Amino acid sequence: MISIPVSDTSHARLSRASRWLCSIGYAVLAVFFAWSALSGHREAEAILKDAVTVQAPVQVDHIEEKRRKGRVSYQYHFRYDFEANGVTHTGNFSTSEDNAAPYLGDEPQVTVAYARADPSHFERLDRLEGQKSLGSVLGRVIVALGMLAILAFIVHLLLTRKLFVRQTPAVSAG
Repeated sequence: MISIPVSDTSHARLSRASRWLCSIGYAVLAVFFAWSALSGHREAEAILKDAVTVQAPVQVDHIEEKRRKGRVSYQYHFRYDFEANGVTHTGNFSTSEDNAAPYLGDEPQVTVAYARADPSHFERLDRLEGQKSLGSVLGRVIVALGMLAILAFIVHLLLTRKLFVRQTPAVSAG
């Protein structure tokens, strides 16, 4: 890794700036994660409080091949259509090849829940069930925030200990 030697004064300034940037980045991402999780929870509650469930046929939309470090994996993208109040709605979801088996059999179906008052608000029932419990949502947010804090700390250490390093004093020949 590249190391840039800087004076002690510059290193102290860079360390302060890194601390501030990592803290601000952490705060912004923490707010985004929490907002995203809580909005998913609110949407799940809104749909489930007045839900109608239907069985929708699932079909493979496309399969995405991913190559990483010599290993090939596949991401399956599925699509489902259902009708509510005479209007056809289309939903889609993705899953890894390990979790795709239930949707690849003969005439696979998924249970979809939609809000009776507004059928355009819908989602797969199993996903809504996972988001309806505030406790589990907050648990996932806390774990994500902990991992994000560790990542911010590692970035700070890389900047202040590996990228910008203190200059070593010149040794006098004598």
